[in-house]
Amino acid sequence: MKMSNRPLAAYAASLTLLLAGCSSHDSNTGTSTGSTAASAPSITGQPASTVIASGSNAVLSVVASGTGATYQWYKDGAAIADATAASYTAIAAGTYYVVVTDATGSVSSANATVTVTDAPTITTQPASATILTGTSQTLGVEAGGAGLGYQWYKDGAAIAGATRPSYDAAAAGAYTVAVTNSAGSVTSSAATITVSSTLAAPAITTQPAALTVNAGSSATLKVAANGTSIAYQWYRNGTAIAGATGPAYTIPSASSASAGTYTVTVKNTAGSVTSSGAALAVNVLASGINTAAVVAAANAFLATLSSDQKTVATSSTASTTVQFAYTLDNAIQWTNLPGDRHGLRLNTTALTSAQLAAANAVIAQALSATGIELANELRAADEVLANAQASGGGTAPGGGGGTPPTGTDPGTGGTPPTGTDPGTGGTPPSGTDPGAGGTPPTGGTGGAGGYGSGQYSIAFVGTPSKTTPWILQLIGHHLAYNITYNTGKVSATPTFIGVEPPNWTVDASGAVSVTASAASAGVQHAPMEKQRKAVYDLAEAIQSDGTASAAAKLSTTFTDVIMGASGNSDGNFKSLAYPTSGRGLQYGAMNAAQQSYVRAAIAAWVNTQAADVSSTLLGAYLADDALAATYVAYGVGQGGKADFGAYPNAAAAPLDAQHSYIRIDGPRVWIEFVVQQGVVYGTDIHYHTLWRDKTADYGGSF
Repeated sequence: MKMSNRPLAAYAASLTLLLAGCSSHDSNTGTSTGSTAASAPSITGQPASTVIASGSNAVLSVVASGTGATYQWYKDGAAIADATAASYTAIAAGTYYVVVTDATGSVSSANATVTVTDAPTITTQPASATILTGTSQTLGVEAGGAGLGYQWYKDGAAIAGATRPSYDAAAAGAYTVAVTNSAGSVTSSAATITVSSTLAAPAITTQPAALTVNAGSSATLKVAANGTSIAYQWYRNGTAIAGATGPAYTIPSASSASAGTYTVTVKNTAGSVTSSGAALAVNVLASGINTAAVVAAANAFLATLSSDQKTVATSSTASTTVQFAYTLDNAIQWTNLPGDRHGLRLNTTALTSAQLAAANAVIAQALSATGIELANELRAADEVLANAQASGGGTAPGGGGGTPPTGTDPGTGGTPPTGTDPGTGGTPPSGTDPGAGGTPPTGGTGGAGGYGSGQYSIAFVGTPSKTTPWILQLIGHHLAYNITYNTGKVSATPTFIGVEPPNWTVDASGAVSVTASAASAGVQHAPMEKQRKAVYDLAEAIQSDGTASAAAKLSTTFTDVIMGASGNSDGNFKSLAYPTSGRGLQYGAMNAAQQSYVRAAIAAWVNTQAADVSSTLLGAYLADDALAATYVAYGVGQGGKADFGAYPNAAAAPLDAQHSYIRIDGPRVWIEFVVQQGVVYGTDIHYHTLWRDKTADYGGSF
């Protein structure tokens, strides 16, 4: 017997008939089950797919034959409570169908897709200009929304055929453009075109100056010019820079890829002038220049340890020594799921105060101030979890294992635990002031269920050396730094970072309040704010652009990062199957703002590393040819929503963004960010992120 993949509820009413012998029917118009002696109900009018404006609704209806029929509507495969009539009013995007049942059997309707679209919004208005007689000025508008249409007007009258985002205006007048889609319309502000017979071409009064900056610093080039209605376009080595259309051009974080000769063309309709070239030089620290200092700190730490604490482990999971042989099996002992880690615990039970200080000195030497602060704050977040559980709330983490998420339908990856909101309370570890950015938590023995700052470990895979490869690992519940040193070359991946809770406040009494509200009294903690803001800005810039959003959107939802160690056979980059098609929105198809957010997001992860490492990696990841082959993709979360625009846990429906996902996919760089349901704080959310290098994970050694 062949059965539809609809829920089993569709067959409950005809169970007796099925046991006695039945037939089934599948078609594009529905699926029916029932007796050969009596006909199941049939659908004569299917629910129809529709597009609705945000805030409105669509009435879905079905017409079916049969006596005493009952109805049950479904959205995205789940039964809708109290949706038991022949029609249903839908307000949310999703895939809907209805199961019609009577005494003879049941039938399932065809799918009806409800798409919710917002009315357009104008992000860039057309600008007024004075033009030379006989010339024209290109007026342009930029708008967000899907399915946009345009109509330009001059002095209130529609211009025939002017139905594109830009219009070349040659006559004096006031020009506006109406931007429309199925959800509504918006009209731009007026741009006034003035025609002059005496308009002069612009003249540059101050040329851009040569500049030398250190890698990671900002660089700003400027020009000054006289003229009316002038426009600017900056160039690097003769190639126009997307979005660089003002009198100043700023590179937020310069790398070796930024170096070059910059010029700017200044023009109006009377003519143009190009500046002299300004050379930008970027001082890049040689990769590996910091290695000797890291090795020295590592050897100093080893000198404080007993022989047992630094003997080479015979098991890849040993937790009584810091030293492991340089093998793949030892390198991959990190995970993006809860579980034990190898190496020496960074707490006062496993280490003396002197040993702990020496271990922290290794970490401080290997990371940037940003990376140190991030590690400290992630450990502090784990202490919040430990204290919350100790006070009776939440769910203990599993011991690893289980079925890993697949990165597709969240049903295939298992349902996240709901946990129990333990409320407030508990005291975070000392020495975690994010403003200080330096002193790691001292760490106890770990909290209930394996949480706590003291559950984080340090390990050396290989012997610390300036001439032979070895890996420094700082690993714990929500952190995995895997930094490989190999004869002057340094790699920093795989790097896993996550956090629960994403935000909390500690008041003067030490009480913890898990909140994203900036109005909360006390010290604010948001360990991953740099990374969160970077990807949220990127996602919002893409989702507000209908064309870009359509190109970037994936058809699946995600329960976790898909390139994590957990669920892969060996955690090694060579065994990972990175996407080769359907990769999303390509960098070259992005507007200037979207491109800038891509670069900023990459830097948010890479800048956790020491300056020599970050400058080298950014030079590779942000090179023109690398960016040209870089893509961004996102997955819509729970309820069909991917709300990256604000703290999801501050919203009235805190899990609307659960399973929201975004990734950056370049020739080398791979960064994933996923929003998950909280575990200890079950009505909240938490983040998992992963940074990999497709050619240099673990130094590319294995």
